[in-house]
Amino acid sequence: MLAFRFKTVLRSINVSYLLLTLACVFLGFSAVIANHGDVNGYVLIAACIAAFIGHVSICTFHEYSDLKTTWAFKANSKKHHGHPRARDQVNSAFLAGVIALVASLLCGLFLVMQFGLGILPVGIVGLMVLLSYSSVIKKHPIYSLLAPGFGFALLIALATEFVLVGQYTQLVWVIALIPFFLVNNLWLLNNYGEINKAAIEQNTEDFPMAYGIKISNYVYAVFATLATVLIITYVVIGYLPALSLISLIPMPLAFYALYGGIKFGQNIAQQPKFLRSNLIATVATPVLLGLTLILD
Repeated sequence: MLAFRFKTVLRSINVSYLLLTLACVFLGFSAVIANHGDVNGYVLIAACIAAFIGHVSICTFHEYSDLKTTWAFKANSKKHHGHPRARDQVNSAFLAGVIALVASLLCGLFLVMQFGLGILPVGIVGLMVLLSYSSVIKKHPIYSLLAPGFGFALLIALATEFVLVGQYTQLVWVIALIPFFLVNNLWLLNNYGEINKAAIEQNTEDFPMAYGIKISNYVYAVFATLATVLIITYVVIGYLPALSLISLIPMPLAFYALYGGIKFGQNIAQQPKFLRSNLIATVATPVLLGLTLILD
């Protein structure tokens, strides 16, 4: 009988990424305020709930994939197929993922009925990312590098805007590129410590494992620089208000995290201050950017 393990599910939800989900919803909401000046509060709550359920779904399936591979590896390497606790963790993550997926589909159906077929492309792409993550995305270094920013930054911001005003505007596409680069960096640095594990279990071919720490640091530096340059460029050309420059305040933390990646490499998990700095920069930058859009 399955002993449902709530700790496994709670760990898989990953509160830090939940903050990121809410930050991306807020960025989409801020773009709507900047363009239209008003939103329906109940619809905004519905958008937050849909984003939260989608977040739980992708995180629990990700956890299921990792736990399943780890459990199978240990069972095979030790020639022992019991591991009841590990099996329960795998099954718990899978069950939670299925429940969240069904809830996501119901949420998507409700949003389509309420706001029309325009939301459908975002929903379909999000579902494809979810279902193909363990079988395709995590086994391809470029896909695994870009999927986090695509799923969290672009899709969530676009979906939020559509359910609030029934259309997609250029502003969201443009500003969502900023958290797109930062979210990819968040995933990238967090995976430095997984290189040895992934190599042993042979369950993934993510970017740090495929190209190494040095190349990964270069990519991180490019993404962080692009996010910084985009903010400055948008302000210079008048696409964002001058006040938006305050969203650059957290960016030194991203470069501080890069210093940690260069110095400690795959041992960076033993220096959590760098990972925290990376998370703060990733969450705070879109939040501050959104605030400037509202206050302008």
